[in-house]
Amino acid sequence: MMCVCNPKTINQSQKPSGNDQPRGRHIFAGGVCHRESEILCHRRAIRFVLSAIGFFLVATTINDLSAASPDKTNQTNSATTPTRLPVAPRLTKHRSVVSQAGKLKLVEKSVEFRTASTRMSTGLQYNFVDALPSYLPASQAAADKKSTATMNGFNAHGDRPRDDHRVTFPNDFSPTPLPSDSMYHDGDREQWVYDSKRNVPTQHPWVEWGRIFYGDGITPRGKNWFGEYNMVRPEFYVYGDFRTGIGAGRNAGGRTDNFANRLNLDMDLQLTDGGRFHGFVGPLDDGGAFTRFERVAGDLRFRNEIDFTPVTGFYEGDLGPIIGGLTGQSSPFELPITIGLVPLLFQNGIWMEDAVTGAAFALPARHSKLLNWSNYDATFFAIFDQINSQAFGADENAAQAFGTAWFIDAYGGYIENGYAFVRDRNDPSRSYHNITASFTRRYFDRISNSVRVIVNAGQDGPRADRTADGTLLLVENSWITSAPLTFVPYANFFAGFGNPQSVARAGISGGILRNTGINFDTDGLNGFATLDPTGNNTAGGSVGVDLIGDDLDRQLLLEMTYLTPHGDGNPLVPKDQFALGSRYQFPISHRTLLRFDVMHGWRRGLDNVYGTRMEYRWKF
Repeated sequence: MMCVCNPKTINQSQKPSGNDQPRGRHIFAGGVCHRESEILCHRRAIRFVLSAIGFFLVATTINDLSAASPDKTNQTNSATTPTRLPVAPRLTKHRSVVSQAGKLKLVEKSVEFRTASTRMSTGLQYNFVDALPSYLPASQAAADKKSTATMNGFNAHGDRPRDDHRVTFPNDFSPTPLPSDSMYHDGDREQWVYDSKRNVPTQHPWVEWGRIFYGDGITPRGKNWFGEYNMVRPEFYVYGDFRTGIGAGRNAGGRTDNFANRLNLDMDLQLTDGGRFHGFVGPLDDGGAFTRFERVAGDLRFRNEIDFTPVTGFYEGDLGPIIGGLTGQSSPFELPITIGLVPLLFQNGIWMEDAVTGAAFALPARHSKLLNWSNYDATFFAIFDQINSQAFGADENAAQAFGTAWFIDAYGGYIENGYAFVRDRNDPSRSYHNITASFTRRYFDRISNSVRVIVNAGQDGPRADRTADGTLLLVENSWITSAPLTFVPYANFFAGFGNPQSVARAGISGGILRNTGINFDTDGLNGFATLDPTGNNTAGGSVGVDLIGDDLDRQLLLEMTYLTPHGDGNPLVPKDQFALGSRYQFPISHRTLLRFDVMHGWRRGLDNVYGTRMEYRWKF
């Protein structure tokens, strides 16, 4: 019989009225129980509750053990499945209840689990950061807060955990979320990192005095000549390359059938780690012409262009370590300096590429919070002689230049700015201002774009006599494909107005449009044919593709170019011009390579240009 403790369940016909109900008795469905029966009823209820609690604890323990053991089926599926959507961390209530001052606190909060390609939301999350016990030590509380950083689907560094990583919680005794391989040490595996190394073949310099150029081991202690904070480790190297090539064809000046040779020798005397004397000489060339055999009007002739006059000779170092060594302290600042016959190259050689007599210093690795520049360098230069420029004809002693060039990382891209005042020593009317600015960045993760402008202004003579007066706009683009290192389509365009010039440009450096495409780029050896590279009152562009081997061991360039005159015209471009060109090069060894070039240019109103050439290069 069931004990009915709620009077509302008693049948009214069975319920006594008034004083007929005995005290201390419960009413059964079929009669009245005494106090002993009442005690027995309470014991049965307690046993029932304890049994239910025990069953619940056993079930919970089994569930935890199942969750802790690896699921072989899931591991197999995750290993064979290329991609899978992230799964929200599994939460159980017994892990979600946190004791705080003897009370249970459960915090519910909506959270989003995000990845780069999808977003999932769960309506219930247990926020343990807010529910941490106040009596925990500061270090334990900080660790518990850190463990919750992975609850949003990413770890503390912003990376999505792997599928086999478990999310940890405060006071959670589940297995540590570390890969199984990290739980033991394998000495053989650690030793393999060193045993598997091998020497990489390298070509050593012709002359190698002092420390070996590609040496190993610990660098020996230097000599205390300039102070213990600027130790001297003297070394002297002579290195460079030898180029020999044979070419045939016709450029804008006439036939070019020759076998030419070029030797580049760099001499480097390094005293300290931050200072050196450097010189460069080309003993087989003179004034841009190279020692060669050439065929002229059916005759084979030898041209001797041997000249040992130094092309560069300068000192470069950092003034900070020099002062630090002399004063017995670490470098108090950084101030790179150079002086002598210095090669200056700015904006990939477009704005300046020449060896000039002068000096320069730089302010490196700066930043500006006010302008939101994360990093910038500023170079200041003064040129006193040896400026090569078409603005001054063949007279390299006619001009001086003073200016600055800035390199800035800001606004999601890379900025290059420059200004120079170019002063004519003898004719002030030919002095002018040369200004440049460029901005390079990537758009839509698919296009790398660079916009560059060069402006010449300030010459006072008659317009027909102005040699540096105009503007050049350059736009360079490359497409980022699924194979960004081996398949690079590109499209470069330009528009020149007037007669724009670089600040200084050596004769063998080619024209100002050299980087626009290979059909504007001379080879610097055989006099290979190109279209007009001056940008003087012309516009056009080059479209091509750069194909590089899978091992980055060979290169094939295919390109087509268009050039058209406008404005006052250009005598070298009376009408439209077209060109097709190709270049292929590959290494023979770690110090030698072969290069092949071919091009054909159609010039309306002028003779066509064309050429083929083969070059062997040995680097040492």
